[in-house]
Formats: sequence, C-alpha cells, structure tokens
Amino acid sequence: MKSMTGYGTARVQTKDVTVEVSIRAVNGRFLEPRFHLPREFVSLESELKKILSQTLLRGTIDIFVSRRVRNTAAKAQMTVNDTLAKKYMTAYKHLSKELGVPFQVHLEALARLPEIIKVEESYEMFTGEDKILKKAFTAACKACNAERTREGKALRRDLEKLLLSLERQVKVISELRGEANAQLQEKFEQKIRARLKGNDIDPTRLSQEIVIQLEKADINEELTRLSEHIKNYRQLVISQQAEGKKLDFYTQELLREVNTIGSKSQVAKITQAVVEAKTLIERLREQVQNVQ
Repeated sequence: MKSMTGYGTARVQTKDVTVEVSIRAVNGRFLEPRFHLPREFVSLESELKKILSQTLLRGTIDIFVSRRVRNTAAKAQMTVNDTLAKKYMTAYKHLSKELGVPFQVHLEALARLPEIIKVEESYEMFTGEDKILKKAFTAACKACNAERTREGKALRRDLEKLLLSLERQVKVISELRGEANAQLQEKFEQKIRARLKGNDIDPTRLSQEIVIQLEKADINEELTRLSEHIKNYRQLVISQQAEGKKLDFYTQELLREVNTIGSKSQVAKITQAVVEAKTLIERLREQVQNVQ
C-alpha cells in the first residue's frame, strides 16, 4: 500500500549545468501531472510524463525543475543598439547647446543607458543535457515513491485498526439480532391481533404473517454482506497493488449495509452500535482518500 502524498528531490550537476528536480504529490482521482519547466526543457515534457507514469500511478503531481548554467558567457550574445546610442548623443548635444553646458559624455555612461547594450542568453541545451534532466527526474520520482511507500505503511496500520474495531461492532449487532427479532415478533403479533380484534384468528395465518414481516425486518443478509465486505477490504489493505479505487468502492458498500441495518433496527443497543460503525466507516473513508 502506498499513500498519494509524498515529496522527492534530486540534483545532477556537471561542469556546465546543474539541474534540480522537485516533485510534490497530493491526493487525486487520477494521475494529474503539472509541470513547471524552464523553456529549454518544455519539448521534453511528454518523455517526462512517461517516466512519471512508470512510478506514480495516481495523484496530483507538481513537478518543479530548475536549470542553472555555470558558464553563462559561453551561452550568451551581446547586441549593441547603435541607432539608439546616436539618438542619445544627439539629445545630449541639443541639451548642451540649449543650457549652455559643456558637452561631455563618457562612453561607459552611455553604455549603461537602457537598451543600449543587451545581453541575451542562449536557450539551447548543452549536448547530453536531456539525459541529465531524465536522470535527475527519475531519481526524484524514486525518492517521492519511497516517501509514499513509507506513508502507506502508516495508512495500512491505521486501516487495519479501524477494520478490527468495525468487526467488533458488527459482532455486537450480530449478537443482538436474536433479541431484536424476538421484540419484532412480539410487536408484529400485537399489531396483527389489534387489527383483527373481534374476529376469529387463524393461528397458521397469524404465524405466516409474522414470518413474512420478520423476514422483511431481519438484518441477517446485511450482516452477511458486511462480513464479506470486511473480508475483501482486508485483502485489499494488505495487497501490494494500487487498490485505492477499490477500497473507496468497498467503503461505500460498508456504509450502505450499515445504513440499512440502522433503518431496520428498533433496538436501542443496535442503534448505538450502528452509530459507532458509521463513525468508523467515515474514518476509513477519510483515510482511503490518501491511498494510491
């Protein structure tokens, strides 16, 4: 069992470039990767998705990639705006004449003016840089997966404890079933006798009617299905596969059966056990949302 929550980071460094990848995973119904890439790596996004899907199967995944080039000068171009520089010079000369101030302009000062000299970095990747990115990305995926595995062990322990507590409540309800049926039989018999008061009562017909009503109100089928669901649930909890969606389905089925028992029951102790069981199932549901 693995959690859908995790974090992983990795860095690969060469003499020319350093690539760092950070992966943050949270809950999600499907695999939803969200890439935050430098423009140099945008063309590699589809390849990174394939690598990601081999390790992480579900969840909303944010991937942050940074790229730092060591020797920027080797990957930069410098352009000079001659036309703009001449216009600055013309404007300075005009001001000098209008204000009667001696015309003195230093080249360094002119070069520092906006847009005169531009340094433009080249966004081309170094040879083999795609392999560097994939290496760092794969390592970050593995680190995130290891964290999700560690979280999954804690989830599994919690789910097993909740299942054990739920089984206890089902056992309580099962033990109270006989008492509930006895009360229902007495209640149905009194109701039927009251309706047929003053008329001859056929004992056989009375028994048949009571049996029919008891069958409708009996919770044996729900208890049987509950026990089977819990058994299947436990198998999914210990499975090494990604069973989050199946666990979510079985959680809904558990709640359905318990709700049916609650609607049929007229015994206070069973109602109490139903309330406890629904609380446990709700906690199961919350935890299952984190399972891959």
